[in-house]
Amino acid sequence: MKPAVVSPIAAGSQTPRRMRRAAEILAAAREVFLDKGFERSSVAEIAARVGVVEGLVYTYYPTKRDLLNEVLRGMYVPLIHDIEASFQRLHGLRSRLRFLIWRHLRVYVEEPGLSRIVLHEVRTGPEYFASVLHDLHVQYTSFLMQTVRDAVQDGELPPGTDAELVRSMVYGGIEHRMWATLFGRGVIDVEAMADAYTALVLHGLLPPADDAVAPARGSPGDVERRLARLERLVAAGAEAPPPPASKRRGRRNAADKP
Repeated sequence: MKPAVVSPIAAGSQTPRRMRRAAEILAAAREVFLDKGFERSSVAEIAARVGVVEGLVYTYYPTKRDLLNEVLRGMYVPLIHDIEASFQRLHGLRSRLRFLIWRHLRVYVEEPGLSRIVLHEVRTGPEYFASVLHDLHVQYTSFLMQTVRDAVQDGELPPGTDAELVRSMVYGGIEHRMWATLFGRGVIDVEAMADAYTALVLHGLLPPADDAVAPARGSPGDVERRLARLERLVAAGAEAPPPPASKRRGRRNAADKP
């Protein structure tokens, strides 16, 4: 994982007083950005909320974009650390995938204002791909890339599975699904949505079939597939209705014949 990018204020003297002032500026910037969005916000208004002159803000953060980067870094960095701590305890394609989908859905529910700014005002510009936020987003989605690569190695996914495509499906699909929710049109059940979306990513639109690409023999995926098939056969045998009485009598008569 890439190291965190150094904050703009790191180049200056990080005295306790300076660090407190930087935190006050960031807190005010967050409030203003959430109230008005990035484009309609001004550094002058941020300075006014802190109670300092506008020029002082620029000694900490040279541009309004630097302020936004730091505000969003404050969302991304703890989130990445939280995911990393839980991810290391999880094993297997389904459990990891479900966790990452569930955690991403929570971001939209818990941080709708910042999520709107990221989608609507940050990732739409050409400068995004050379930005600090792009690097943070790559770190954020790297857990899914590792999930796919490990699943291929363990035989849970077929060789050649395109991890980049899976990442686009998961995060792009959730972004599209949550767009209306971000703007106040409807709410979701995070747990139910995580279950449904995980199943859809794993199985597509069709139910799993016995003739699908089978995992490597002896792999965890192969064992799970065989057990599931055995359970279906046992269940089908238990649920099969007894033959009609006429057929049972016919079988007994046939057995009595020499």
